[in-house]
Amino acid sequence: MRKGTIILAAAVLLLPAVLASAANGPVDLGSRMSIGDVQVAATSELVRTVTVPIILDNKPSIAAIDLPLNYGQPGQGISLVEVTYASRVDYFDMKITNIDDDNKNVIMGLIAMATDPNTKDLANGKGAIANLRFEVTDPTMSEFVIRSTEMESPSHRLILVSHDFSSGQPEIVWEEPEFNYTVRMAGAGPLVPSSYSLVQNYPNPFNAGTVIRFNVPRSDAGDLTNVKLVVYNVLGQAVRTLVDEQYTPGSHQATWDGTNDHGTTVSSGVYFYRMQAGNFTDTKKMTLLK
Repeated sequence: MRKGTIILAAAVLLLPAVLASAANGPVDLGSRMSIGDVQVAATSELVRTVTVPIILDNKPSIAAIDLPLNYGQPGQGISLVEVTYASRVDYFDMKITNIDDDNKNVIMGLIAMATDPNTKDLANGKGAIANLRFEVTDPTMSEFVIRSTEMESPSHRLILVSHDFSSGQPEIVWEEPEFNYTVRMAGAGPLVPSSYSLVQNYPNPFNAGTVIRFNVPRSDAGDLTNVKLVVYNVLGQAVRTLVDEQYTPGSHQATWDGTNDHGTTVSSGVYFYRMQAGNFTDTKKMTLLK
């Protein structure tokens, strides 16, 4: 019976929709998830490494965890580079990680006894189950939010699966705790680029609009630097001047909605954007699809 229960727990982890169709819904068994002490380190003038422990305070023992999280918006200067699992769940038979950095989502799936029915559930207690290591490349970013999210195809949502033997028959019960925390990067201070740089636009290709980020370093000439950012067509003709003004040192961005300087929507195709600031010039290519 117990082995069958575990097999069902695995199915629940992979297909949470099975739970939604069950007769009984999720219950609050008192378990909570949170983040631990955040570690921030400046690894270069443009990159901060931020390590965030994921803490589980579980009242019942836990057989499986489905943990899909979102950590930002597409195009933001933050990436999840690694997920490592804590010693508390070292013995779990199955630990699966799927990072989708384009959409700033990560899925973590853990099953205590996916292959060995004699493996024990995670005992009640409080401690880290995973550590998320981020790289932040936006010098102006001082905080970001990590929150639970729901996904489809396959279906995922934050679920803690437990075994209930109180009736004499093994049954699956589950909780859906809330998870929404702001990670503050205190102590690292703002990072200022050491050189000019032009970042590839995102999204690319694009339809409704795209974001172009660029970095401005400190200048001996003063605190302000004139930056010019212009969009050109394949014939080299200027289509739209996005930026022509002075900027302070730091990371900045401009948006292009696919219109020219007269407000008319341009045709689909390949375009180029060029940044000029002091002696710095750089050009990158982008594609507009209508």
